[in-house]
Amino acid sequence: MGKILPEYLSNWTTEKVRREGVNVLPNAVVKSVSVSGNRLLIKLKDGQKVETDHIVAAVGLEPNVELAKSAGLEVDSDFGGFRVNAELQARSNIWVAGDAACFYDIKLGRRRVEHHDHAVVSGRLAGENMTGAAKPYWHQSMFWSDLGPSVGYEAIGLVDSSLPTVGVFAKATDKDTPKSATEQSGTGIRSESETEAEASEVQISQSSSPMPQVPRQGEDYGKGVIFYLRDKVVVGIVLWNIFNRMPIARKIIKDGEEHEDLNEVAKLFNIHED
Repeated sequence: MGKILPEYLSNWTTEKVRREGVNVLPNAVVKSVSVSGNRLLIKLKDGQKVETDHIVAAVGLEPNVELAKSAGLEVDSDFGGFRVNAELQARSNIWVAGDAACFYDIKLGRRRVEHHDHAVVSGRLAGENMTGAAKPYWHQSMFWSDLGPSVGYEAIGLVDSSLPTVGVFAKATDKDTPKSATEQSGTGIRSESETEAEASEVQISQSSSPMPQVPRQGEDYGKGVIFYLRDKVVVGIVLWNIFNRMPIARKIIKDGEEHEDLNEVAKLFNIHED
């Protein structure tokens, strides 16, 4: 979470997970793993030992670029993967999609994205461009995670904790959880069947109506919106316990405008509704 969330929210989330009974060992480095009876023994670099029944290794991935090397295709030195243009083309009659493609995002610059939504959309676009469509990749893919039964988030764009952020939060209700959102909609809340048209009529007010009281640092970050900025423009958004609002977030990034008051932009997500 430290690479995605601003520090205050990452720390808050860590403590919340601890209260759920999880033993969190930050900055731990695994030295070795061995079998100990019917269990697994993990030895850490600092000398600690942890016994467990199962291990889930979530260490990211490294794109396989062997084909690029043997075929003389360009590999991106910063992000890894096959270096392609905005149409996902590596060379004449060669296209690359999915996690292994380092593509040029016409809104956010060069990127490589490792998410299911991106794999689906980029694969479809590469197929269309193989038939002569010549369409640039404009879709901002999303990803999501649930951190226990009461916290979930959906994210889009450049979500990087090293960027300046502005967070707008409100008190959550029992309805503001991943489980409740799924029950209310009757479907999975992470469906990417959304379209740009759903948010096409969104207007951002410049009024200065009073904002309801929001949590102060150290309080309960029940629900809210975190905006990630680059050169004063919103380039990434995390929706914290706010669901089914991704078309709005996508449009804000697509518009690429500077906003004087992000509190007003946050109102588009109805975060103060009970």
